[in-house]
Amino acid sequence: MSAPAARLRAAAPIAPAPGPGNGIPFGTDTEEIVAGYARLLSPADVRQLAHAIDEGQAVTIEYVASSGSRSVRTPSELDLDPPYLYAWCHLRSDERVFTLSRVHGVMPA
Repeated sequence: MSAPAARLRAAAPIAPAPGPGNGIPFGTDTEEIVAGYARLLSPADVRQLAHAIDEGQAVTIEYVASSGSRSVRTPSELDLDPPYLYAWCHLRSDERVFTLSRVHGVMPA
């Protein structure tokens, strides 16, 4: 083995910064942004919501309003503008603004 090859093999690998508390790197910038604002979501929920935003897909969320009332919503046409998520809400048949920190769960639509 040549000297440069030996140095490369001995060097520490360079990896992206890990995600919050799980040691797994963020897959996309959107995941990192969502994770920063939706701190109550699990890493899997963060990934699912970020994927829905990036791919323009509907998703079902558990949402807690500022009044404390919980609801299950299916937003589509997602537009991320941290700390908010602008979307069409199928429950209310109207455009709504969701605060990412109030999203408590994510499921496929």
